[in-house]
Amino acid sequence: MSTRKSAASEESRYSAPALEKGLDVLELLAAEPHGLNLQEIARRLRRTSNELFRMLDVLVRRGYLVRQPDSAYVLTLRLFELAHRHPGVDRLLDCAMPHMQTLAGQTGQSNHLCVHHDARLVVLAQAEPPEPMTCSVREGAHFAFHDDRVSARVITAFQTAEQHDHYLSEVLGTRRPAPARKRALIARLKAIRKRGYDEGPSDTIDGVVDICFPIFDRFGVIAALNVVYLKQRDSRVTIPAARDRLRLAAHGISKALGSLGRATG
Repeated sequence: MSTRKSAASEESRYSAPALEKGLDVLELLAAEPHGLNLQEIARRLRRTSNELFRMLDVLVRRGYLVRQPDSAYVLTLRLFELAHRHPGVDRLLDCAMPHMQTLAGQTGQSNHLCVHHDARLVVLAQAEPPEPMTCSVREGAHFAFHDDRVSARVITAFQTAEQHDHYLSEVLGTRRPAPARKRALIARLKAIRKRGYDEGPSDTIDGVVDICFPIFDRFGVIAALNVVYLKQRDSRVTIPAARDRLRLAAHGISKALGSLGRATG
């Protein structure tokens, strides 16, 4: 009897081939920051160009894709915009902002929350202390997901084994890296993972030390929280003290998001 019910349940599931084709296209292009042309998409998805041409045209008209001059189709930020309306992003910000604001007040230094999106680092939120002089990163700013960014290194270091190679290729950049540079980066990422965070002089701003911890939910690393420590005469806390406060903030956010007890340093 249970077998018949199970079979009936399987047969009652609806099929939506057009929708599945559209989702296949979006998922494929999400892993291709430079895009693919129609023939490449058809080959990867094992479909004909005729099957996909109208699908791609609709996705372009609806703003999910853009067609480049070289005929490559590339994802736009439309999905990212939709994600901002999704409770998942709201939940991340709801969990993070109280900790970030407390952290800014405790350290006298600004901090910001970054996520990975479409081979970019995107600043979702930032918190400022009352101090008259700070170094901050604008909310909504985005940067190439490369190894000169502390948040990119931290997000990559804590990826699962299945995702690690993909993220590693992004932080190394589009050009084929020298073997020595790749080995050095892999060693650095292993050290970050072992230590639980990354810290060091900013690659882009003199006089600033970046301190960065990963943020986890129950599925893995989803963001990076970064204190932009500006060295100045009137700093209220030392770098080690700021690091300790940041560690507690990252742990608090991760715990609120349902992290399964992953270490944060």
